[in-house]
Amino acid sequence: MRVLFANTAPIVKYGIGPALAELGHEVRYVFLDQEPSLEPFINEFKPDIVFNDGGTGRMPKLFPLLEQVGIPHVYWAIEDPVSFEYLSLPFAQKSALVFTPCEESLADYRQHGITAHLLMFACNPNYHREGAPDPRFNHDIIFTGNNYSYHPARQKGVATVLQPLIEQGYDVRVFGNEWWLDPNQAYTVPAAYYGGYMANEDLPAACATARIILGLHSIDTSRTMMSMRTFEILGCGGFYLTQWTPAIEELFINHFHLVWSKSQEETLDLVKYYLQHPEQRQRIARQGQDEVYRKHTYQQRVREILPYLQRLSPQAFFSPQIQVTEPTPAVVASPPPVVVVQQEAPPVWAHMDKTSPAPIVIVQPPPVRPALPSVRIAAQQVKTTSPASVYSSFSSHQPIRGVIRYSRKPVRIKLF
Repeated sequence: MRVLFANTAPIVKYGIGPALAELGHEVRYVFLDQEPSLEPFINEFKPDIVFNDGGTGRMPKLFPLLEQVGIPHVYWAIEDPVSFEYLSLPFAQKSALVFTPCEESLADYRQHGITAHLLMFACNPNYHREGAPDPRFNHDIIFTGNNYSYHPARQKGVATVLQPLIEQGYDVRVFGNEWWLDPNQAYTVPAAYYGGYMANEDLPAACATARIILGLHSIDTSRTMMSMRTFEILGCGGFYLTQWTPAIEELFINHFHLVWSKSQEETLDLVKYYLQHPEQRQRIARQGQDEVYRKHTYQQRVREILPYLQRLSPQAFFSPQIQVTEPTPAVVASPPPVVVVQQEAPPVWAHMDKTSPAPIVIVQPPPVRPALPSVRIAAQQVKTTSPASVYSSFSSHQPIRGVIRYSRKPVRIKLF
C-alpha cells in the first residue's frame, strides 16, 4: 500500500510513518503547508491513501482534488478535543476514515453521524531511545515545548510544575518558541531560564543529560489524550515529572514509570527528593521506558489500525505481519474477515469505541499468569507528600500492571 502523508512533523516522519514502512508499505511525506498543490505528488507517487493529521490551511489543497481522483483521505485528529468544532469536524466530514487520540471525542463524532476510532500517541523505539549526553542540556530540570497560553489546562500545569521551580531558583531551562518571553502571554519565564528552540532530533540527548524532564498537558479531562511528549520522553529514557491528568494515571504508575504532581508544594517536594536520589531516578526512567516499549509503540498502533486501512484499499494492502483469511461464501450475509495477529499481547485500545462492526481479531499471545485478586492498602502506608515513603513501597518488587491512586482515602490498586 502506498501512503502519502500531508505533513512532515516529527509525529509523522519519526512516528507513525516509519512504523507503516516497517510493515512493508511505501511511505512518502510532503509538507503540504508549503506546497501550492498536492496534485504533482499524487501524479508522481500514485498513493492508495492520503494520511493527514490536521492543518488549518490544508483543506482547500486536499479537497475537492482527492474526491476527483478517487483517493480516500484518512484523518488523524491529533488536536482533539480542543479543535473539534473548527478543525476536526470539517476534515472528518470529508474523510473516509477518522482517528482520534481522545476517547471522549468518539461520542462527539457519533453525534454528527461519523464513526471514528481511537488512535493514541506513542513512541518509536528506533528513534525514541537513549542518546548521548550533550552539554547544552546539562541542567537539573528542563522543559521542551511551546508556550500555549490559550489552553487552561496547560496554564494550570505551568503553575503546578514549572513556576514554583523557577521561583525557588532551581537550575531550570525552558526550550521552545519565543512565546516564553512574550509579555502578551499569560505566563513568561525570565530570560535567564530560556534556552531557545530545541530541535526534535535533540530530544534523546536532552533526556540523557538533564536529571528531570517536566511535562505539561493541554488536556486534563481525558482518559487517553495527553501530550505526545509523555511517550517520547519515556521512550528516550528520561525521568519524567508531569502534571497529573486522568490519562497519566490511567496508563502509568506513579513513582514507578514516572512521577506526577497535583500541587506546587508536591512539585517542590518531589524535585528535592529525586535530585538527591539519582539511583531511584534512573530506575524509574528504565521502568518507564520498558512500559512504553511494551505497550505504547507506533508499531503496535499501526497494527491496530491496519484492518481499517485494508477496507479502504483491499487490493493494495500488504503486510508480511498479517494473515487474512477470507470468509466462507454463504447464502446469507457473509461473516466478517478473520484477522490472525501474532503478537505478545492483545492491543489495549484496539476497539474502545465499539460503534461500528470490526473484523474478528484472533490474538494468540504466549501463556500468561492467572489474574490476581484486588488489593487494598491503607492510606497511612503511602502519603502523597512523602516521596521517600511512596517510593519505598515499590522498590522491593515490581507492581503488577495497573493503576495506583493516592489520596486521603484508601489507595486502590487494580490488578489485571
